[in-house]
Amino acid sequence: MSERWDYPEEIKNLKFNKENQNNVINRLKEPVRVKKKKFRKRWAAAACIFLFIGGLMFTPAMEHVVAKIPYISQFLDQKEDRMERLDAFYEDISLSLKKEGYQMENIQVSWDDKEVIIEMKSMNNDDFAVQLLVEEELEDKGFNDYSVSVKPFKERNTKTDVTEEEIEEYQKNTEELETKLTKRLEKNSFELMFPVQVQMNPTQGVYINVIVPETEKRLDLLEEIMLEEGKEYGEDPDLDIRQVQKRAREQEIRWGKTGAINDIAQAMMESEQFPVTGFSYSFHPYPLQIKIKTSLGQSSRRSKEIAEEIKSEIDLFIQSGEKTKSIREDRYEVHVLSKDKNKIE
Repeated sequence: MSERWDYPEEIKNLKFNKENQNNVINRLKEPVRVKKKKFRKRWAAAACIFLFIGGLMFTPAMEHVVAKIPYISQFLDQKEDRMERLDAFYEDISLSLKKEGYQMENIQVSWDDKEVIIEMKSMNNDDFAVQLLVEEELEDKGFNDYSVSVKPFKERNTKTDVTEEEIEEYQKNTEELETKLTKRLEKNSFELMFPVQVQMNPTQGVYINVIVPETEKRLDLLEEIMLEEGKEYGEDPDLDIRQVQKRAREQEIRWGKTGAINDIAQAMMESEQFPVTGFSYSFHPYPLQIKIKTSLGQSSRRSKEIAEEIKSEIDLFIQSGEKTKSIREDRYEVHVLSKDKNKIE
C-alpha cells in the first residue's frame, strides 16, 4: 500500500491553532483559578512525600508517567472543549444574526489564519454591525484575536454534464457490482483484506479494486472472476489487484478502531512546542511506520533531544491513553525526520 503523507481531512478543516488549556482556565472565574493553583501545590507536596516514602518501589517508568503530563492526551481534552465552544459559536451567531434581521448564508473559519468570513444573502451597508456581532460571539466563546470579514454570498457553480438520473444509476450499479463480486469471491474462498471497491463514471469507465493476503496464489482465477463480473457494467473494466500482509491489515484494523493515528497526527501538527511540518504513516509492510517531519537540523544535539521527546510523547500516549489499551502490545516504529528529510538518530 502506498505511504500516506498527510493527515485526515477533518484535521485540515478544523485546525486547532495555538490554543491551550490556559485559554479555558482564563475563561473561568478568578476564585476558581486560585483554588486550582492551590490544589496543584498540595498535590505536588503529596507526590514528593509519596516518592520519599516509597522510593525503593517506584520504578523509572512509573516516575515518567506520574511526573509528566501526556501532551497528546492533554491536547485531545483541549480539542474536545474547543469543539464544544465551536458548536456553541455556530449556533449562537446564527440566532443572533437572525434576531437582528440579517440573513447569513455561509460561514467560513480558518483556524490557521485566525480568520472568520461571513457570507450574507443581502448587504445593506450594515456589514460593520454584523462584524461586531460576530466578534462579540467569538470572544464570548474564548476565540480571541480573530479577524472577521463580511461578504455578499455568491452561488457556487456545481453543475456537471452528468444528470441526476445518471448519477443515481452509477451509484446503483456500483453497489450492485460490489455485492455480486464479494459474494462470488467468498464462495471461491478468497479472503478479502479490504472490502471490494468499485468506481464507475462516464469518463473513466469501471474500476475494480480487490486486496487479498500476500499468501494468496490464485491470482489468475481472481482476475478472471473480476473480469467476468465487471464486463456486465463496462466493456474493458480496469482491474486493480493488490496483496498485503495479513498481520499488517489486522494491526491497521486495531489502530483504526482507536483513532490513535488521527489523534497523534493532529496533536503533532498543531503543537507549539514541537517544530513539526508534516506527518505520514503506513501499516504496510508490517509493522506500522510513523514519520514525523520537522524543521530541525539533522545532527545537532538539540535536534536529537527534541526527536527523543517526540518519540517519548507518542509512546506515553500509546501506553497511557484511555482509548489505546488494545494496541499497547503492538509493534510500531516512530521516525523523526530533519528538514532535509533525513532520519534524526
